[in-house]
Amino acid sequence: MADSRPSPPLGGDLLHGLPPILPEGRPRALILGSFPSVRSLEAHEYYAHPQNWFWRVMQYCGVVADASAPYAVRVERVQSRGLAIWDLYARVRREGSGDDNIRDATPNPIDTMLASHGPFPILLNGRRSREFRRSFPDLRTRLIALPSTSPRPLHWNTEESRHAAIAEWRRALQAAMDGDRLSG
Repeated sequence: MADSRPSPPLGGDLLHGLPPILPEGRPRALILGSFPSVRSLEAHEYYAHPQNWFWRVMQYCGVVADASAPYAVRVERVQSRGLAIWDLYARVRREGSGDDNIRDATPNPIDTMLASHGPFPILLNGRRSREFRRSFPDLRTRLIALPSTSPRPLHWNTEESRHAAIAEWRRALQAAMDGDRLSG
């Protein structure tokens, strides 16, 4: 007997991302990921997967005092430093958490955010400049492509590569927090 249930959409269910984290006033920089992991969506928290390096990088770079502090404390600290956090995509179809499984993606209105709160540089968590430019071909802002904090890339596997990745993040964040708009 044939199954009468409708087949799931190709590429997974339609998923909706998280709202942006915004500081009071104009952001010094926007940290832009691709789309929240399954764990992050379930927790309603950015970078909630314990193997993601994001909050540890924020601690190493002096943005948050303790990567294991309650989420609300970490968010407040990010906001107090003038940083915004968001994702490139508002909605996607995806099975699992991998960016390589993203389909039918709808971008967040980053152009509107930049127009109303900018100018500010965009720090791409994961070097996704090609995807960003495809979504916003006419947007003029400084993009800084940084190593992904996802546990999948190999740069978190050795001490040497980990230090290099953190150093890249530190330079970009320090310039943003020191008021250098990284314009150009």
